[in-house]
Amino acid sequence: MALQTISMSFQIALGVSIATTIRVGQLAGQNDLTGTRLAGYVGIVIAALSMAVTAIAFWLAPKSIISLYIDINDQNNAQVVALAAKLLGVAAIFQIVDGVQVTAAGALRGLKDTRIPMLIGIFAYWCVGLFTGYTFGITSGYGAIGLWWGLAIGLALAAIILTWRFSTRTNNY
Repeated sequence: MALQTISMSFQIALGVSIATTIRVGQLAGQNDLTGTRLAGYVGIVIAALSMAVTAIAFWLAPKSIISLYIDINDQNNAQVVALAAKLLGVAAIFQIVDGVQVTAAGALRGLKDTRIPMLIGIFAYWCVGLFTGYTFGITSGYGAIGLWWGLAIGLALAAIILTWRFSTRTNNY
């Protein structure tokens, strides 16, 4: 249920990313260098702020969100509710960086820069995220929480590198 919730809220950032791709691509095609850079950064900020709103909801009302899926008052669901609440707490953190990374990737896509962002994604998600998730979740014994922290670290790394790449690609602008 936590994964379904974050997947649903991620659609906001995904929509912003697609709009950013289009806007950056149009402005780059018009050789509006300042507008291209501004469109990318505005998209990234909008995605970060919209994901921050969902993060606040995850922090302040996890049980209300969980109650949309299961009866939180049923004692048979107590362990599920406790785990889902913890996962939503971790998700609150990575929602923000997930919104940033998908929108930064969208801005780069608008610049026709797709190969390097793909390699960044492979490195950040599969090498760093999966490795740290395995280390925290399996080796260190934190289970699902550790796996999600690994995901958060991979997403944060992708967000940083992709935003940096957009910045360097548009410095000439």
